[in-house]
Amino acid sequence: MTEIHATGVSEMHYQAERAIITARVSVTSTDRSRSIAAATELHNQVAARAQQLRNSGDATWHAAHPISTYARKTYAEGSKQQVLIEHVTSSRVQMKLSNFSLVSAVVAELAEAGVETGVEWALTDASRRTHERAGRKHAVAAARVIADDYAEALGERVVRVLRVSDEQQYGGPQVRAMAASMPEQTAEVTIAEITVRTAIAGVFESA
Repeated sequence: MTEIHATGVSEMHYQAERAIITARVSVTSTDRSRSIAAATELHNQVAARAQQLRNSGDATWHAAHPISTYARKTYAEGSKQQVLIEHVTSSRVQMKLSNFSLVSAVVAELAEAGVETGVEWALTDASRRTHERAGRKHAVAAARVIADDYAEALGERVVRVLRVSDEQQYGGPQVRAMAASMPEQTAEVTIAEITVRTAIAGVFESA
């Protein structure tokens, strides 16, 4: 009897199905009330836009996070002694778009409103689970092929699987992607590919 250890890896790439836009609101003022009021107005404007996209079916989810504010000390320009107290009010609004043709336009719209934005790409939960299940099967099959090769080299064959353990699962988006079709007035956006990677460690017995 020989104990064979083999690792199986499955790595598959799927086009993203959702674009998660994070809008970061930040307003700075020497007047605390003014900072809070301006940030609140902008926050509500972005949240209303997110709700509009959701109502139209172009977004599947959105979340408006609470506003926070803090004071920071800085020096007046050109002075090392005159201290200024600035109040910074910030918040985040996130929206998950399923309509990729709007990603560039929405990002540009938010930027023009004075909001910092970032875009992340994702699969739907259902698709991710389906792809992970397929990946596990491919990883086990890959480990078995390796074990069979070692057993054959020893003049034996695999007679039993002793143990299988999960090593890694879900990976993040890769840079490689296909370009989305966008209106000429907006910047081209690349739809990322999501890598679903599964690795298993198997222990086989040959004879």
